[in-house]
Amino acid sequence: MEFSPITLDAQKIFGQYMMRDNIALSDMNFTNCFMWRHAREIHYAVLQDTLIIQTCYQGSEPFVFFPIGAYSISHALRVLEVLKTHYRALGFGLHLASLNKQQASAIDSHFGVQSVAVREKFDYIYDVAELIALNGRKYHKKKNHLNAFLQEYGNFVFEEISAHNIPAILEAYEKWFEANPNKSDGLQFEYLGIQDALNLYENLGLQGGVIFIDGKVGAFSFGEVLACNLAYEQSDLAQTLSGESYINKSGKVVVMHIEKADSQYRGIYQAINQQVLQHCFSDCVWVNREEDLGIEGLRKAKQSYQPAFLLEKFKVSIQG
Repeated sequence: MEFSPITLDAQKIFGQYMMRDNIALSDMNFTNCFMWRHAREIHYAVLQDTLIIQTCYQGSEPFVFFPIGAYSISHALRVLEVLKTHYRALGFGLHLASLNKQQASAIDSHFGVQSVAVREKFDYIYDVAELIALNGRKYHKKKNHLNAFLQEYGNFVFEEISAHNIPAILEAYEKWFEANPNKSDGLQFEYLGIQDALNLYENLGLQGGVIFIDGKVGAFSFGEVLACNLAYEQSDLAQTLSGESYINKSGKVVVMHIEKADSQYRGIYQAINQQVLQHCFSDCVWVNREEDLGIEGLRKAKQSYQPAFLLEKFKVSIQG
């Protein structure tokens, strides 16, 4: 079996197999894989008419996602048997990540293993209309921050990201990055990924916006609509105070890849979040704002926006 490194040329192959599945998770999205290829080795292969995405961190054994585009669970399990043999020949186990509950259950039953939920990888799903309106008590603080921004910077200009303003965005982001004294490996990899995404913005099919304040870039954000239809998922981690209003709600999903802002402007994060959804993605029902990585501050920030529910992810290792 031959795996190929992910390049822009792989975008069509990813799209071909993604169209067969109803994948709302952020991990398997082509842009996500392409942007983060600097941080880890990401390869792909086509096996028995399914797409296999393999990821490997330095010093670790590779892991894969569930076969994408499989015609049935039984088809996917046959593919996994082949992968198990492949990795065993290399001296590795078969490690799977970002499984949904149905996939994890099927693997547990077939291979006699026990998958585990990975809380820090759960994707946060929000109601787009609610994040645009910010009505009600639960959004009171967010609305106050947004109103403060509108009152102080009412002359701001919102533009959809395009070839016209990408140079200004790149220049501003480079200045923000250079001014950051704590450049972790993760931030440096993110910096490279954002540069790639902006330089290949149209090729990647991205949409987003930028806020200018007195002619300067104050914030920018971009994402893309996924080829899926997502229905409300009840789980122990759904927001119980508001969850009832989401039952029977389903529709298009946008995944937000990046959101960056100059924090000197009060309310700028609330403004860019609302403006991008309103101008670029108001026809979507849900927005996936990805995982919190187990970072306390990030988790608190994501929870403060009152997610409708979380998309659970599981992992499992199959030895021998």
